[in-house]
Amino acid sequence: MKQTKNNILITRYFIIAVSAVFIFMSFDKHSKINRIATQNDYKYEGTYSLYVGKTDYYNFRWITEAADIGRYQIIDSRNRIVASGKTDTARTHNINLDKEIKTPFTFEFGGEKAGMHQVRIKANAEQDKTVYKKVDSIYVVGDIHGRYDQLITLLTKSKIIDKNLNWTAGNAHIVFLGDVFDRGDDVTKVLWFIYQLEEKAAKAGGESHLVLGNHEIMTMTKDLRYLSRKEQNISLAHGLGYEELFHPINSVLGSWLRSKVSLLKIDHVVMSHGGILNIGPITLEEFNNKAYFFMKEPMYLEMMEAYPDSTKYDVNHWMEMRSFFFHSDSPYWFRGYVLLDTLGPQLNTMLKKHKSKLHVVAHTTRETITQKYEGKLLTTDLDDAATELLLLVRHKKKYQRFKIDSEGIISELNGVEQ
Repeated sequence: MKQTKNNILITRYFIIAVSAVFIFMSFDKHSKINRIATQNDYKYEGTYSLYVGKTDYYNFRWITEAADIGRYQIIDSRNRIVASGKTDTARTHNINLDKEIKTPFTFEFGGEKAGMHQVRIKANAEQDKTVYKKVDSIYVVGDIHGRYDQLITLLTKSKIIDKNLNWTAGNAHIVFLGDVFDRGDDVTKVLWFIYQLEEKAAKAGGESHLVLGNHEIMTMTKDLRYLSRKEQNISLAHGLGYEELFHPINSVLGSWLRSKVSLLKIDHVVMSHGGILNIGPITLEEFNNKAYFFMKEPMYLEMMEAYPDSTKYDVNHWMEMRSFFFHSDSPYWFRGYVLLDTLGPQLNTMLKKHKSKLHVVAHTTRETITQKYEGKLLTTDLDDAATELLLLVRHKKKYQRFKIDSEGIISELNGVEQ
């Protein structure tokens, strides 16, 4: 009996203690991010967590390292401050700017104690080109999956960027071959890095490309099975669904992603995330156009529903769009070239149709960068993401093939995996 009473008392004290903690935290409207930030030493400041929305106005949301008075300013292309202000002391900061701001502009943001960060917001993203010609050197990075530190080390050691993240690769092109999203902790940081690298590369005579992978499509259509805890924390702190952070129309990063190609051709090299088996009678450019316009439709955001809402959408069109983005043989998902060694005729037919010599893919991991099918297929997705990249150096219609690792060691590709 005495033991039972003791158990009851212990239970009551436990309930009181838990209730007290809950009440205490409920007074802090920002307690959610304060709690989660202490769990794993995650970094949230700067572009690790920046969200920029664009509807009738700009909405900026960011997180500071500790509770702080938020500060921001908008700097136009003439280096004039056109807007500035402060927010209340907190870790999460949220401002709306309803005044017209002409892009491009620089958004400077942070806190009074922690210092400031900058992002240059570009003009509305126009659809990227599909075909590029007369490129002497191409760097290709396979799936990144939110591994920011590894990516920066790889690019720095490969002499593509310097320690200040400025472009140093001259007129070369770099291709990020999809799957920036999911698994890793720093997806948002990686996206803002690539977003800014494009302009830096272009100013130096080079080009930076991002090709859409299946995880980009998954995130925008609310398939968040592989979302890391940290990235989920960012959406919770901002009070938005994670997919809303990358809305293809209402967010800056989302509309920028919508402008990216799914299939890319540089001289005699055709690239896709998974692999191009057969896209039918259409051209690479026509495929990209379909993806671009599909992403502008409200139906696109509901592709993960089990069935189409026939009161809102045409069922046949819904099925067409779902097959386009999610069929196992689509360029976002196809693994056959990497997993099998019997698809040489199909690969040759595809290359001939698109007037190409090489097909470069990601999506299916290998221990290292490899070549298959008599060197006509190159794979770039790695078991250990963002630790090697592919370098192709063009000599007329032929390419020297190299891989560069995170130590900056360059190795010529030898042998063909069968």
